[in-house]
Amino acid sequence: MEEYWEPHPKQQEALKRREFEILYGGARGGGKTDAGIVWLTYDISHPRFRALVIRRNADDLSDWIDRARRMYSRFGADFAYRPTEIKFPSGAIIKTGHLKDDNAYGKYQGHEYHRMVIEELNQIPQEKRYLQLISSCRSTIPELSPQIFATTNPGGAGHGWVKKRFVDVAPPNTSFTDPKNGLTRIYIPATVDDNPTLKNNDPNYIKVLDSLKETDEELWKAWRLGSWDTFAGQFFREFRRDLHTCKSFMPLSNIPKYGGVDWGRIAPFVFLAGAFDVVKLDDGRVFHRVWIYKEIDGTEKNPKEWADEIKHRVGIREFIKIMADPSMFTLGNDTSISIADQFKKEGVIMKRASNDRIGGWSVVHDWLSIAPDGLPYLIITEECNDLIVTLPQLVHDEKKVEDVDSDGPDHWGDALRYMLKHVKWIDASSGGVHQKEAPKVREPMITKIDFDAFGRIKRRKRTIRPV
Repeated sequence: MEEYWEPHPKQQEALKRREFEILYGGARGGGKTDAGIVWLTYDISHPRFRALVIRRNADDLSDWIDRARRMYSRFGADFAYRPTEIKFPSGAIIKTGHLKDDNAYGKYQGHEYHRMVIEELNQIPQEKRYLQLISSCRSTIPELSPQIFATTNPGGAGHGWVKKRFVDVAPPNTSFTDPKNGLTRIYIPATVDDNPTLKNNDPNYIKVLDSLKETDEELWKAWRLGSWDTFAGQFFREFRRDLHTCKSFMPLSNIPKYGGVDWGRIAPFVFLAGAFDVVKLDDGRVFHRVWIYKEIDGTEKNPKEWADEIKHRVGIREFIKIMADPSMFTLGNDTSISIADQFKKEGVIMKRASNDRIGGWSVVHDWLSIAPDGLPYLIITEECNDLIVTLPQLVHDEKKVEDVDSDGPDHWGDALRYMLKHVKWIDASSGGVHQKEAPKVREPMITKIDFDAFGRIKRRKRTIRPV
């Protein structure tokens, strides 16, 4: 039994906030769980108080319940199981659940919870799932104000939307009012330095975190400092916006072009266009570079509408191949025409792409690597904003670490791997192709691009002229 608990200053700051949504945490060891357990006790004297605690899985929930039992025993709490409910003498009730339940996000609709704790918020893959969950945080009792207390570390399938919703909208510790609905939210960062209890009782914990700096500096930044720019589990850690992107341009019509398509009607539909350049080095080696220069994406359009948009926005006859999601070639249950054939009727001819996910992602890693001229083999124009945003958000699948977690925003990545899996990548760093005769190499597109688009990249002896 814990006789007394006193919050540390950063925990106290989080506990006193009145915003509708509070995100607390960032780095490891910041005292997030204890703060959430105490935060739930503020209204347990009210007989109609109802709260909900959500954790990632049953094991994590069991750990939370063990810690809550020690803290709530002083209030005379009674614990019932399957699923666990915590009842207080006043009649107040705290219910628990985890995200591995079937229909986890919809099972609480219609309920009324005045306080809601969501641990490991980053494990919720999509913002719409989170909004579906918190729709039950409401109150018909004037003296009980609805509020959400979420905790997280950088990473996980939901890293991107959590960062965008809480971290990017306002400086840390600053309240933000959503102009769409007038509701408020705040992000309060915390590190192990804000948890003196852990530092004093387990000084080796900080040593373990700091030891990561020598072996994995990016992971150290995430776990020790709470950096949101990189995180554990990130699939394409080599991707850098300042290196892999450039200003938008339209390649010449005689440049070879490939397309990649991932089908979706409710889930996003994605079409990516790539122009394949040829670069010749001074020593005679030649390699390819791909410029992803156009994306067309969205939801709730039929094949004819997407075909019309593709034809309107790109020169469809310039494409050597458009490699598409294999599911598009499947006949309907009634043997009706496939999605791919519906596109074909509209003049957009696609070929079935390889669905080798592991091999496809490996190819994307290759293209993201750095060529001998100091630039990546793959460069994305700023017009392809959704690809630029979602590619660094993809995370490893926990059960198959060489694959991407499909719960994340993988539609743009899928379209990219469908395309790149069917074109040749040459590792020019380890030999490349040596031409025995005078090579028929076009002037590379790099000479036609505004090089200011590449931010901090420095180049010498390069004549740049605008397109």
